[in-house]
Amino acid sequence: MARQFRVIPVASAKLDPNAAVADVIFVDAKGKPTDIGGSAAAPYVLPAAAENALGGVKLANVASAGNANAAVGVAAGDAPTKAEHDALVTAYNDLAKRVNALVAGLVAAGVVKTS
Repeated sequence: MARQFRVIPVASAKLDPNAAVADVIFVDAKGKPTDIGGSAAAPYVLPAAAENALGGVKLANVASAGNANAAVGVAAGDAPTKAEHDALVTAYNDLAKRVNALVAGLVAAGVVKTS
């Protein structure tokens, strides 16, 4: 039988060996049951993630206007026309702007850091 575990306050723990959901309590170094997660007076705060430490990260809100141009055509001949060149430059600049916004959003959210 598969088991599910849920962390609960010590005072709410009950033993039911037939249950598919098992209540779990934590004990301190001396084996004394203890609650984790803080209290209303001192709530638990998820630490920020760091390069060498686990933690929480925020969701970045990256604004995007429309879709990147994926329809830039192949040059009609060996020498691209000015219009073909300009279309490629425009698509490249749009893509570069989107990549920069994505990276800035990841940095702001704490997912990546700049060196």
